[in-house]
Amino acid sequence: AAPNALQLHRHAEMYQWVEDKTTRTTKTYGGGKKKTTTYSYSKEWKDYLINSYNFKNQNGGQYQNPSTMEFTSETFTADKIMIGAFQLPEQLINRINWDEDLDVTLENITNEELRGRAESYDGGYYFGYDSNNSNINNNDNDVYNNDTTTAVSTSSSSSFGGGAQVGDQRVSFRETPPSIITIVGVQSGGTLGAFVSETGEGGDVLLFKQGNLTSVEMFDAAEEENKFATWLIRLAGFAIMTFGLYLVFRPIEVFADIIPFVGSIIGCGLIFMAVLISSILSLVTISIAWLVARPEIGAIVLCVSLAVVGLCAFGVKKFGKKKSEDDDDFIAAVGGKVVEAPAAPTANVVPNVMAVNEPPTVYALPEGQVVASAPQQQPYAYVGSAPQQQPTVTVSAQPYVPKY
Repeated sequence: AAPNALQLHRHAEMYQWVEDKTTRTTKTYGGGKKKTTTYSYSKEWKDYLINSYNFKNQNGGQYQNPSTMEFTSETFTADKIMIGAFQLPEQLINRINWDEDLDVTLENITNEELRGRAESYDGGYYFGYDSNNSNINNNDNDVYNNDTTTAVSTSSSSSFGGGAQVGDQRVSFRETPPSIITIVGVQSGGTLGAFVSETGEGGDVLLFKQGNLTSVEMFDAAEEENKFATWLIRLAGFAIMTFGLYLVFRPIEVFADIIPFVGSIIGCGLIFMAVLISSILSLVTISIAWLVARPEIGAIVLCVSLAVVGLCAFGVKKFGKKKSEDDDDFIAAVGGKVVEAPAAPTANVVPNVMAVNEPPTVYALPEGQVVASAPQQQPYAYVGSAPQQQPTVTVSAQPYVPKY
């Protein structure tokens, strides 16, 4: 790297076996679920070590990676990064992000043994793995199947030599050159620190940007970042609330899964309900927070939230009333109305106790009267005075319409 570079980034990758798991869930009759898992294996370049001993299917040890990486990704930072007469504080070093590619040659390697193993590759270095190591498999035609899982291996091509082998590594570099930066903070000895108000409100202020910016531009950029973070938090809260409500309603879907397609339809409806309810609750929660910070905006948001709740309630009530009116119109269309049976007559004696062999019969005479009567020779058992004659009740001149 250049003598005055702030940081040097080494990016190392190794060609390894990678396991990919795909799970497909299908619903079965009776509300159950069946999971089918497929394991596929391919060779890919990865900048971290993959432990092949954790693979689901070892296939007789064929899918095996080296146990270590000779070169790993790492960032090297200068001992001191100075801003004029002040040293850059540690909490700002990780925010340096203007690195750029650094091309290297074999002459840059000082170790002769390492230089003999390396080859130039795309501005970096390529190190081949020992092909005589019998523990590493580079066969591209391994296939493994069983009843519950499926494993298939494939390989990706390489433009280096005769093709990459498992264990090969490639290394590239990036460097961070010096640049003009702007910091908003307070001086603290030989460095800079965060500004904290006397009341402690507003949090710590330590702003950092690349380039020569004014204080107004720095604070405007900070406000935009805060707005973005706030909306991310709101969306995360909305998503968590929606998921929680869906889990509360989910037993209904599980019960309906006895008939698979019915469960899916009800599940879509439950998701819609969860989104609607969480939207309203999120608006109410945000408006309450705004009432404390900015009462005017909070009052507007709260009014809108309550208006949405009122419209939903009005719609539900209107729908119920409309359904009731439709039922009445149907009854009127068939030319009659529902008639409730009159209460039985009472006497000034001990209540009668009847034992009836068969229930009374209701006759509906077209364009005539509706008569409720019992068979003539029906036996009765009485306690108290027996009536002289079974009463006949005239109800209405309209035809009788059964009540459903």
